[in-house]
Amino acid sequence: MQKGLNFKSLESQTEYYQAYDNSLRLVSCTYNQCYVKTFFGESHVLCCGDKSKKPLVLLHAASCGSPIWYKNLEFWSKDYCVYAIDLIGECSKSILLKPIKKPIDSAKWLDETITGLQLDKPILCGLSIGGWTAANYAGFYPERLEKLILLSPVQTFAKMYSSYFFKIMKMGFHPTRENVENYIGWGSEKDASLPDCIIQQFTLSVMNMNGNMSFPKWLKKRHLLNITIPTLVLFGENEFAFSVKKAACRANLLLEHIELHIVQGASHLLPLSSSEYVNQTVYDFIKSTDNDVKDRS
Repeated sequence: MQKGLNFKSLESQTEYYQAYDNSLRLVSCTYNQCYVKTFFGESHVLCCGDKSKKPLVLLHAASCGSPIWYKNLEFWSKDYCVYAIDLIGECSKSILLKPIKKPIDSAKWLDETITGLQLDKPILCGLSIGGWTAANYAGFYPERLEKLILLSPVQTFAKMYSSYFFKIMKMGFHPTRENVENYIGWGSEKDASLPDCIIQQFTLSVMNMNGNMSFPKWLKKRHLLNITIPTLVLFGENEFAFSVKKAACRANLLLEHIELHIVQGASHLLPLSSSEYVNQTVYDFIKSTDNDVKDRS
């Protein structure tokens, strides 16, 4: 195994890989794993579904890895070929060999991965920091995508609360189940407990990630105005990281073709806390024609 810059040591990387593979047992459909070589390293990808069908690319949240989509993969892969790409700048099974320092680097890495998978105008869906990565990419390469889906995207439409960073520090010093669930906005009475393997994987990610990794930069107005493709945006009513009101206002103002929903009773990890709603809403959005999406051009 080659050590990635996204881990502190080869030992911590091996430990995380074992936890990742344990979480993959939650995935109920058949999948394949592959690596795609890029300038920045090797991108790890889970592939589910018939490759002759329309491609749907998924980008996970921070510290989660692609197993976080375990409640969604089976549903979406019935009609699409789903490619869940591990973010190369996070603790994941992608192997970072050259630092990603700027937003354009992130976009180039993702573009090389999509090209390496031989995908033609996929639908791109991102969660949390994966949402930022998707929006950042769409601002640079809108012509490369058919549609865009942003689930609880951070640093995109509203800046993070300062309290969020205190939660990160608390979790880093004491990565207990309670602190992990508090950090990700979980643990309300409506939310069932997260599987132990997901908590374990998340904890190891926080403990073993290289501290020099970069934080996503705020996406500016001129960058978001480049996104002219149909876009679905979902926020959870119980969002913890940023103001949903401010985010919804900016998204409606800047995106040309937008469908926006605030999911009642949902937390930050929408694909888990409201999996049935998210599965169906994403499916309906992909099936819809461009004329069905709000057009304010």
